[in-house]
Amino acid sequence: MTVIAHDAKQLSPVAFIARTILSLGLSGRLPTTSWFQDVLEIGSGTVQKALQELKKSGAVSLVSRGHQGTFVVSWDFPLLWDAARMPPVHMLLPPRGSREATQVASAFVQQCRQWDVVTTVGYLRGARSRLAAFQQGEADIMVISSGSAQKLMADAADRGFELFEVGNGSYYRPESLVVVEKTDAAPAKRLRVGIDFHSSDHQRLTRAQFPEQACDYIEVDFTLLPRSVFLGEIDTGVWHQEPSLIPLEKIGLTIKPLDNPQALALAETLSSAVLVVRSASPVAQLLRQIDFATLNAQAMQPLNAADPWFDSVPDILRFR
Repeated sequence: MTVIAHDAKQLSPVAFIARTILSLGLSGRLPTTSWFQDVLEIGSGTVQKALQELKKSGAVSLVSRGHQGTFVVSWDFPLLWDAARMPPVHMLLPPRGSREATQVASAFVQQCRQWDVVTTVGYLRGARSRLAAFQQGEADIMVISSGSAQKLMADAADRGFELFEVGNGSYYRPESLVVVEKTDAAPAKRLRVGIDFHSSDHQRLTRAQFPEQACDYIEVDFTLLPRSVFLGEIDTGVWHQEPSLIPLEKIGLTIKPLDNPQALALAETLSSAVLVVRSASPVAQLLRQIDFATLNAQAMQPLNAADPWFDSVPDILRFR
């Protein structure tokens, strides 16, 4: 996470300076030797020794430009990351049922392996809840939809965040947003439609597919929407499909595609996964090393529930 002064005493001078360089990025100007002395409470000789160690290892190349300061010319990213003794990068995802988000995370992990970057994941329902946890420092990267980014991150740059968009369909695939209803349901004069007030995407999609004047909204957890239809608590609703042990048709439920033009148009604008990171953190530099064209291609491969990665994420990393 972002290097700040209170981290200093927990790190070696080499690790702290390496993290500082990562946060600054290529072409960044290093703080003065006296700044490192004050923060680390060490002598100037120790600062110079740490800098020399980083340069000698090939982790970084620096150039002094007189009174302008010392600048980062180039780096060997894996060596510098290792020297920084970075903890595992923690990603915060939507609930485990979201196979698209899980596949984005899997593609991200695959690329990070080339630099020996360790990545862990956690899960939390609701983009606002994930944002709150992210702001409290409980994650290095937050994954949200482009729809949530539109609502929650309009002032991202002013708040010190940077957004990386994966591409259309990487959060909601075109076929993944459907309408669920009972197969043998009798026509209702006024539909009871499930809506999840914890999810801005679900609210917007529901209102687009089922205009308020034609139905009554009943609050549900969108991940449990088929259950609510089955139990007769609601008549129908928009559902983001996820794997089910029992096919829904076996229990008398029918899945249909969205058919309201407004809902279809909206679904397209909400469909990309967005990775949110603190712009001044070393992890932001990690994301800038990622090949997002390849990441998008990997994330958009056919969903494969048999992929062992889907079952390998430790439960202990899940947020409450």
